[in-house]
Amino acid sequence: MKKLLLMFIFAISFNYTAIFPQSSIIFTKSGNGQPLIFLPALGCKGRVWDNTVNELSKKYTCYEVSIAGFGGVFLDDKFSIEKISKDIINLIKQEKLQHPVLIGHSVSGLIALKTASENRGVFSKLIIVDSFPFALASIYPTITEEQAKQQGAMLKNMLLKESKEKFENTEKKNLEKLISNENDIDTVLSWFILSDREAIAEATSEMLSTDLRDSIKNIKCKTLIIGTWKGKEQLGFTKEVAEKIFTEQYKNINSKRIIISNDSKHFIMLDTPEWLNKQITGFITE
Repeated sequence: MKKLLLMFIFAISFNYTAIFPQSSIIFTKSGNGQPLIFLPALGCKGRVWDNTVNELSKKYTCYEVSIAGFGGVFLDDKFSIEKISKDIINLIKQEKLQHPVLIGHSVSGLIALKTASENRGVFSKLIIVDSFPFALASIYPTITEEQAKQQGAMLKNMLLKESKEKFENTEKKNLEKLISNENDIDTVLSWFILSDREAIAEATSEMLSTDLRDSIKNIKCKTLIIGTWKGKEQLGFTKEVAEKIFTEQYKNINSKRIIISNDSKHFIMLDTPEWLNKQITGFITE
C-alpha cells in the first residue's frame, strides 16, 4: 500500500511578485484581462504553470501562486489547506478581482474545490487538473475518512523520518511516473528538494485524509475537470476506468464537464501544454 500511496501522490507583459503579510502564499502577476488564478501541485513553485501562463497572459491576467514550504518558498505560515484557501480569498479581495477563474492541480485541485465550495459566487469558473475530492477513494473505493486519516498520518510520519537520500530517490522514482520529459522531472525534483519536509508531509497527509465529495455540491459555477490515466497503469487505470472514477467522485457537482487526456501523465501542463491550453481557453470562452 505504501508504494501505491507514494506513486499516487505525487511572463509576457508587465509582471510583479507580491507577498501578503502573514500569508501562506506568494504570487506573480502577468498579462491583462480576465483574471486567472493558478495553483501548483505538491512541492512545486507556481512556475510549474509557466508554459500555460506564457501563452494565456497574452489575453488574461494570470496569477501564478506559490505556496509556503513548496519549492524553497519560505513564508511565516505552515502548510494548511484551510489557511491557503482563506489566503486565496484575501488575494482576490486585495487585488480587487471580479469573478476570477480558479485553476488547481493535484493537491491544489483539492484546495480549489474547498475554496469554491465555501465561497459561492466568487468564481466565474473552476478548473481542476488531475485531482479528486477524496484522493484515496479513487484507488480504495470503500475506504472511510477515518481510515484515510490513519493512512495520511502514517505516511506523514514516514516522510518526516526518511533520510534525505531516500526521500530524494523515492521522489525521483515517483516523478518518473508522473512526468514524461526527463528535464521536467529534474526541474520538479529540484523544487521538491528545496521544499520544507514538514510542508510536504502535512500536505500529503491532508490530501489523503480530506473528503470533499459531499461539500462540492455547493459549487455552482461551471467546472471543468481534466484527468489522466497514463502513468497509473499499476493502479489499474485505463482511460475508461479513469472516466468512471472521475464521474463518480464529481457526481455532486451539477454543472461540470470531465475530459480525460489521452497522452499526458499527471503533470499535463508539462507533458502536453498546447493541448491543456486549448482546453482551458475553450472552457473560459464558451
